[in-house]
Amino acid sequence: MPDLCQVVTGKQAIVLAQRQAPIILSNDKSVVLVGDIFPRRDGEISSIVRPLSAEDAIRAAKAVTQNLWGRYAMICASSSTGLAAWMRDPSGAQRLYAWHCDPLTVVTDAFPMALMKCLDGPPAIHWHRLSQLLVQTELSASFSALHQVDIAVPGTLEVIQAQGLERMAIWSPSHYARPTKQAQPQDLPAIAAQCINLWLCDHDKVTLELSGGLDSSIVAGLLAGSQQQPFIQALNIAPDSPGGDERRYAKAVAEKWSFGLIETRVAPAELDYSGLLQMPRTPEPAVYGLDLVADGLSAQMADAFQATRIFSGQGGDAVFFQPHSPLIAADYLRRHGPNSTFFGLVNSSAAANNTSIWQVLDTIWKATPSLDRRSIPIDLAGPISRLAWQDDPLVHPWISDGLHLPAGKRMQIAMLTNCLLFHRATRTSEGRRLIHPLLSQPLVEACLAIPLWQLVPDRRERGLARDVFGHLLPQDVRDRRGKGEASGFYNRVIVTHLTSLRPLLLDGVLASKGLISPDAVATMLTAEHLLWKDDHPIIGSLIALELWARSWS
Repeated sequence: MPDLCQVVTGKQAIVLAQRQAPIILSNDKSVVLVGDIFPRRDGEISSIVRPLSAEDAIRAAKAVTQNLWGRYAMICASSSTGLAAWMRDPSGAQRLYAWHCDPLTVVTDAFPMALMKCLDGPPAIHWHRLSQLLVQTELSASFSALHQVDIAVPGTLEVIQAQGLERMAIWSPSHYARPTKQAQPQDLPAIAAQCINLWLCDHDKVTLELSGGLDSSIVAGLLAGSQQQPFIQALNIAPDSPGGDERRYAKAVAEKWSFGLIETRVAPAELDYSGLLQMPRTPEPAVYGLDLVADGLSAQMADAFQATRIFSGQGGDAVFFQPHSPLIAADYLRRHGPNSTFFGLVNSSAAANNTSIWQVLDTIWKATPSLDRRSIPIDLAGPISRLAWQDDPLVHPWISDGLHLPAGKRMQIAMLTNCLLFHRATRTSEGRRLIHPLLSQPLVEACLAIPLWQLVPDRRERGLARDVFGHLLPQDVRDRRGKGEASGFYNRVIVTHLTSLRPLLLDGVLASKGLISPDAVATMLTAEHLLWKDDHPIIGSLIALELWARSWS
């Protein structure tokens, strides 16, 4: 693999990196950080990294997570003890996989064909795990469906020594979500602005995926107000479907900040999911990136304007807490008891969800976040899946580490776990140009430390964000309630392409391996069924997993 060069040599490990990759080494050259690395406070990154040593990998990992942030992998390779360790940055922005192909462990951010040829072929599909992901597709960025491949948990140090592999959580969302932690809501704009400024460093031309929703509008305001003053070009994609056209709000944002906006309307016939078969195969299914039209348009615009950064508003629903859940009031009750503020939160939840106060109180009494597997008809399961679905659900380490927290905060952590999907390899992410700034580690930590009843103080969706970032928003966006709805569009995509999607699923790999029942799936794949029932989330997941399985078969 001639594009790689050796940067660290240990007793039983070597580190290879692309020749143009940004790297920083410790003085003894036993610790290397690869990727985009930023300091939390004023000071040089090198002063933190240079004293580190692989001999004390835990200390090194703590020093890095506490003093630095960004999109990086940390690798330790001792030249004396043989210890080797690695860690993925806490935000999960840097992809990292451990492929255990005895006697080697290969830690990599991708699976290029050249690497797989070196190791006698690609890893095999783990069919039982793939069955589990049918009902927990949102965890496909956390649990690999390839044999002998692990997806690194962000913020967890993995150490290989003579006795085997050991994992230690260095960073976890639950640490910042504890009641003893408390962030000041008014600090959020300054924290977000600092993150944007660092992501913009040395990048003077950027593009923005501007839906017109709250989160992308906040990112737009942060970019326009940045001290870096980049050239900004925005893209708004309006799906041809009721509720999906948000151009009015995107226009208001672009007019407020006087940057360019390209608007394009997309018809269902333009989106052909089978195009993924022509894309390079990835370790994770295309749960994020299944919409090849949107991904392609964003990448093409960045290419046309020679932009070296593409910004999105992804992750805002989790960090600012979009759902108006009764668990907000449940968390308040656990901390402060049944006072007037509690009953105000109950009323807000009932009004926002168009339900009764008694139903809200019933949910509060149970106070359990929804961590169950997706509600998918058991009839869809083939013989393999019927067994797999009887297993205990897959649980991300971030979730199990936060079981002591209030139910609402556990829900927020579960949402952050699902946001790891956004870091999958796509056309827009090529060249490390795609940035989700709202998922930057300092901002995530600050929002975790703010109680949910402050994040959502009334019936307004993400009310705190609307207040503290209000100066960045046009009045239309600030006052807007709800979100754009594109599920009808994707249902129409399936109806439009039924003639190709039916054989794709009914005669596909998932059916032949016993993961899905062709007869049950066939009842969903009719225009009549899709007219009355929005089953796109289930069918879209089946399509993503089917296309992924074909690429690895």
